[in-house]
Amino acid sequence: MKLKAYNAKRDFKNTSEPKGKIKKSSQKLRFVIQHHMARADHYDFRLEHEGVLLSWAVPKGLSTNPKDKRLAVRVEDHPLDYVNFEGVIPKGNYGAGSVQIFDEGFYSPSFDINYGLKKGHLKFTLFGKIFKGEFSLIKMDEKNWLIVKSDDEFAGQIPKSAPKKFSVQLATLSNEIPSGKDWAFEIKYDGYRILAHKDKNKVCLLSRNNVDYSKKMPLIHSAISKIKADSFVIDGEVVAFDAEGRSDFSLLNERMKNGKEVNYVVFDLLALNGEDLRALPLKSRKEKLRSLINKLSKEILFSNHILAKGKECFNFAKEHNLEGIMAKKINSPYIGKRTDDWLKIKCYLRQEFVICGFSTNAKNPVLSALILGYFNGTKLVYAGKVGTGFDEKEKQLLASTLSKIKQANENFSRKFKENIIWVKPKLVAEIQFAELTRDKILRQPSFIGLREDKKAKDVRLEVK
Repeated sequence: MKLKAYNAKRDFKNTSEPKGKIKKSSQKLRFVIQHHMARADHYDFRLEHEGVLLSWAVPKGLSTNPKDKRLAVRVEDHPLDYVNFEGVIPKGNYGAGSVQIFDEGFYSPSFDINYGLKKGHLKFTLFGKIFKGEFSLIKMDEKNWLIVKSDDEFAGQIPKSAPKKFSVQLATLSNEIPSGKDWAFEIKYDGYRILAHKDKNKVCLLSRNNVDYSKKMPLIHSAISKIKADSFVIDGEVVAFDAEGRSDFSLLNERMKNGKEVNYVVFDLLALNGEDLRALPLKSRKEKLRSLINKLSKEILFSNHILAKGKECFNFAKEHNLEGIMAKKINSPYIGKRTDDWLKIKCYLRQEFVICGFSTNAKNPVLSALILGYFNGTKLVYAGKVGTGFDEKEKQLLASTLSKIKQANENFSRKFKENIIWVKPKLVAEIQFAELTRDKILRQPSFIGLREDKKAKDVRLEVK
């Protein structure tokens, strides 16, 4: 049985991977490349053939340079349903780690696949979103193959058609600073994550949840419009710096309301002049980004990085009372999801929580504290309450905003001594805190501000 090895390695009570069942192949043969963040970070390359997916683990991923000969280790055949699989394989299971689709599409073999497997040489053309053109798989021994790009019109470049919609790459919270020359370190900024899109004369500034902030950030919009390129997509953070040079989220909201100066700190380039750059290594994307902006204006700043010196970067951030640092694999592609290729290491604890209600009392009849929570799957979990970080004016504004989304039913089953006004769990607040208790309740929380750029349903507990 073709999938006997696949099924033998997996306990389907403990993993959400599809069970190994042979299915009839489709008329158009599919391929998929999955980023597999397991014990050894790699890419899985799979070709549909006779009801299964022929599979190879490619440590460095595919290259569009014909001079690159990338190792591809043949692994067990996978079921066709695996072509759509994304998720986390739990610890203790074979291949434990996160699996995310990096590229997908169809392929056309240059000659019979069975003949190629027997001879140890496969040649095929990919029609993917990222990878296109002819590739070869060349067998070296029983397990090890090489995957090589042919010297055709797609050699040395990423596809010429960039998608119109991009999802931002998100970082995983880490308590440890990674070491090694493959890691680049940047300062972590505290602001609004914005993708700047330009297509000829049209410019838009989109948040993580695709809200256009162009009208709220007119100076940034104007500066982006002046960049000399027909089209591009830039990733960065819109921030406001205080007198000490620190990014300040509360100050940012204040300046945006008053139309005062803010900055766009840019750190990645996803597309340029119709070319999708996401499969390029980070160092190449940043080099292209630096050349593109080239100190164009005071509003747009380039996020510099240092290699390998993570501890020094973190100590600098701590000494200057900054939020933290980012660690990024310098050779990694851009994957529009949360990934271990990007890590965030914070100097102090801070994250978003959903506002689930607010309390009042005799001393504070307008608003005493905000009731906070986060989502675990579809379930709303209580995280505590915050009663500091806002002045009387902010209390009035919060109470007015929250009163518009009041609801009769309670969000949590626990009992509260004070009077609680429950609200629909729609608004997101940025909270700084000392730590979590054993029961996952916030200690010494302080309100930083509302996060209009983030969806409540996406809020998960980051700190463990």
